[in-house]
Amino acid sequence: MTQPSSVEPVSAAISRSDAPELTPEEQYRQTALLAQTSGGSQKRPPTPFVQAAAGAEPGEGEVSFNRDIRPILSDNCFACHGPDARARKADLRLDKEESAIARDADAEAPIVPGDPEASEFFQRLVTSDPDDLMPPADSHKHLTPQQIALFRRWIESGARWEAHWAYIAPVKSAPPAVARENWARNEIDRFVLARLEAGGLNPSPEADRHTLVRRVTLDLTGLPPTPEEVEAFVNDGSDRAYENLIDRLLESRAYGEHRARYWLDAARYGDTHGLHLDNYREIWPYRDWVIGAYNANLPFDRFTIEQIAGDLLPNASQAQIVATGFNRCNVTTSEGGAIAEEFLVRYGVDRVNTTATVWLGMTAHCAQCHDHKYDPLTMREFYQLFAFFNNTTQPGLDGNAKDSPPVIRVYADDAEKARAEKLRAEAGRLEGELKKAAKDAETAFQAWAAAPDLAGKLGGAKPVGETFSHPAGNAAEKPLELGAAGAFAAGEPFTIAFEFRAPEGEGRSVLLDRTDPRDGDRGWRVVVEDQGINVQLIESWPGKVLRSGNTRLFKAGASGHYAISYDGSGHSHGLRLYSKGKLLTSRFVNEWADTLAGDFKSNATLRAGGRDAESGLTPGISQIRFFDRVLSEAEVARLAESGALLAAARKPAGKRGDKETQTLREAFLELFHEPYRTLVAKRSEIEAALSRVESAAPFTLVMQEKPDGTPGANILERGEYDKPKEAVQPGVPDMLPQLTHDAPRNRLGLARWLVAPENPLVARVVVNRMWQELFGTGLVKTAEDFGTQGEPPTHPLLLDWLAVDFVESGWDMKALYRKMLLSATYRQSSVITPGLVKRDPENRLLARGPRYRLDAEILRDQALAASGLLRRDIGGPSVRPWQPSGIWEAVGYTNSNTQTFYQDYGATEHRRTLYTFWKRTAPPPNMTLLDAPNREDCVVRRERTNTPLQALVLMNDPQFVRAARYLGLRALNERDNVDGRLDFLAMLLLGRPLETGERETLKASLTQFENAWASAEPEAAAFLVDSVNPAFSLDGGLKPAPELASWAMVASQVMNLDESVTKH
Repeated sequence: MTQPSSVEPVSAAISRSDAPELTPEEQYRQTALLAQTSGGSQKRPPTPFVQAAAGAEPGEGEVSFNRDIRPILSDNCFACHGPDARARKADLRLDKEESAIARDADAEAPIVPGDPEASEFFQRLVTSDPDDLMPPADSHKHLTPQQIALFRRWIESGARWEAHWAYIAPVKSAPPAVARENWARNEIDRFVLARLEAGGLNPSPEADRHTLVRRVTLDLTGLPPTPEEVEAFVNDGSDRAYENLIDRLLESRAYGEHRARYWLDAARYGDTHGLHLDNYREIWPYRDWVIGAYNANLPFDRFTIEQIAGDLLPNASQAQIVATGFNRCNVTTSEGGAIAEEFLVRYGVDRVNTTATVWLGMTAHCAQCHDHKYDPLTMREFYQLFAFFNNTTQPGLDGNAKDSPPVIRVYADDAEKARAEKLRAEAGRLEGELKKAAKDAETAFQAWAAAPDLAGKLGGAKPVGETFSHPAGNAAEKPLELGAAGAFAAGEPFTIAFEFRAPEGEGRSVLLDRTDPRDGDRGWRVVVEDQGINVQLIESWPGKVLRSGNTRLFKAGASGHYAISYDGSGHSHGLRLYSKGKLLTSRFVNEWADTLAGDFKSNATLRAGGRDAESGLTPGISQIRFFDRVLSEAEVARLAESGALLAAARKPAGKRGDKETQTLREAFLELFHEPYRTLVAKRSEIEAALSRVESAAPFTLVMQEKPDGTPGANILERGEYDKPKEAVQPGVPDMLPQLTHDAPRNRLGLARWLVAPENPLVARVVVNRMWQELFGTGLVKTAEDFGTQGEPPTHPLLLDWLAVDFVESGWDMKALYRKMLLSATYRQSSVITPGLVKRDPENRLLARGPRYRLDAEILRDQALAASGLLRRDIGGPSVRPWQPSGIWEAVGYTNSNTQTFYQDYGATEHRRTLYTFWKRTAPPPNMTLLDAPNREDCVVRRERTNTPLQALVLMNDPQFVRAARYLGLRALNERDNVDGRLDFLAMLLLGRPLETGERETLKASLTQFENAWASAEPEAAAFLVDSVNPAFSLDGGLKPAPELASWAMVASQVMNLDESVTKH
């Protein structure tokens, strides 16, 4: 193979007047910046204009190791001659200078600087002997002539080595001099303009004001500007109009919601566990913490430390502990047969991978089973990172519970938390008084217990709080009506107790029922089902129901005592079931709701034995008793043991055993001793008050260290949990600055190390993602990978300048967004010219403003906002807007509490998409079609696709159709004529009035719809009916149906314009 002695650099060829203009793809290929062969990187896509790495940029004719050579080595050589010792062939490393290059005459290395002919490495590239050729034929990789020429030039020029750009400390270089000084508004622009001028390109003009206000409002809030906001900015002639706009948006509450959406992708946040049953988990307070942190402009170093190790901070606040939910967002399971130790390893691996991706831009997962094949991360170092997360109290199996430990209650504020603590202390004090009262009553008890008519006294005693009792002896024959008893309401504690004889055979029957079928079955009932008992508190059936109980409790014909208590909390955990005096752990999963915000008080009549005479099975129920408080476990046990109690009472005092005497003692205290009964009543009041406070305080999953453990781990052979090898202590990769000697070897030490000023990666990785949020693509396109398989930065000096500036600002996120938004680079028009398409199709050189399709959540929120339906309250439990039926069932398990989807109705349907319930095994399908991730794993760069299904979603999804109806109605109501209404639609969605030609086109479309609907008024009326929620149907009482339907159709057209679904 004949090799040229030199190759003219492409940049020089481009600058020659006689050279033909090259397309970006041709420039890319000729510079050989990235591999184009079949053996090239599967991750790093061909991308033009990749610049040199950090530090000085190479000259026109210079070959840069980081820019030109390392990518070729990484794609073609490192798999066999790189960091992974197990895969290394011929004991040769080409990823390290000392093993690859002979820097002195006595050294043995494959590359001899200045002499490619003497370099074994180069000769293996050009040999005609297939046995010696590298890469070998069986690798299915080969180098192009241009790539081989680059190696020749590099060796001839001295084989200058450079450390990988991402591991070099960033330097805040002085912004370069540029020819068009007056264009640059800040330092960002100087770096961008210098790159443009070097490539012979000019920046685009500044976008018009309508475009700017829509662009920046979408970027900072995820919502479109209102027409009033557009007009205010367009008509503001002050020099600070644009700055004031940005400052106002940065202070809006919607800013934190929008920023949180990006972060929750990275945190892999979801509302379910993600594996097997995929049950509900309560972790939304973490989501709300993220929103609050962004709105409060929490510095990013604190933002990091509190999420990784907030629980380890001295005197950690509730908010700092809630923040640790970041590392509880991983998927978990409690599948039968699952091995706890195996899943604890999986959780730790997930946390290493997520931390490495989010903060280090590193593909750490490659080192779980072996040394990383491309980057300097060994298997040992992977498990040193793993060790930081290997001392948590989290169990390996989550119990399919919403509050799998460790958890905390999240109080609204410090006052509520203090109130709960005070009530708990008071309950504890009363418990002590009860013990003292019991001791003081011993003499009275002995006298009472010796009475000859003791059994008769017991028969007439009434426990504290009893409000109703009935023998119900013939309820097995037909339902008994028991009047107004059992009028329980939300927030009121109660206990129900009864004797029960199980029916013969299996099936379903109602034991007690106080529901009103005329009011959505509002009320409560106790049901026999699957040889078990469950209780249902119903606001409306079937979507708003608290349900708890157990299955397989009894055999046919068996009798026993059962009790159900409810603490008034509005939460399913406030329901308890007792069998024969013993508290049961609920195995009957709550299918519908975990909380009940509304009331379930019913005006219906209480029935025992069935709601009607044809209720199926006829179980026997008797001795029904209601209490207006939560009975203690001991009190329920006493009710269940009433037979044993009477038997003990009938025995002479001298013949009673210790257990019988204690049973009588407890009965005396609770039924006859007034000082004790008074204290019981006081304790019940305190417990009810505490229950009300705690019912408003949700749980959330958090991190917690083992109090008697220390972080550590073992290297696992091939990553298998049951093959531990060498023990390792917490540590960080050798290629990065090390932990200081006094740093704690736990998560807090790791978190502080990440945001230490000397860490070269974190600030770069973070500012790159912030840039990506605004421009669509990061300065490093592979935001998840800053390693050798990732793409180098297009503007390395700018990336470093931003990184250092970010740290110097105190990690001020709002300040950095503001700086980017104020730049002339961001303000450019996004109009794409034929010349730019040819030279820079992906806008990597930034010669124009950003232009790309809006993300899934923004598209839905924009439709709701424009229509006037959007509900703007912040935070709280996730909601369930409409989705097609059957999707959850297709992936659901019988005992899962997310097996069946039940839609929320009313205003909650229209909350921002950030609050949509996210079932990991079946995310909202419209969001999935629009490229939202499933949140099973960390994602820092979403895919962006363009498919026909996406257009069908925007046109036909009932949520978007409803928005179009209300948008059409809004236009009719808020403007007086056709032109004004069409412009109003455009202002709401496009941020600008229509041009004459556009207006005429839409008027013609409106006329077509009006003509079609005029002769089909019933069809027009049917179109205005909301099939998902009839409450949102529109009728002719508002506007004539044909007129309203026509405007709804036009509104839908405007909603689906390319300009509407694109940020530009």
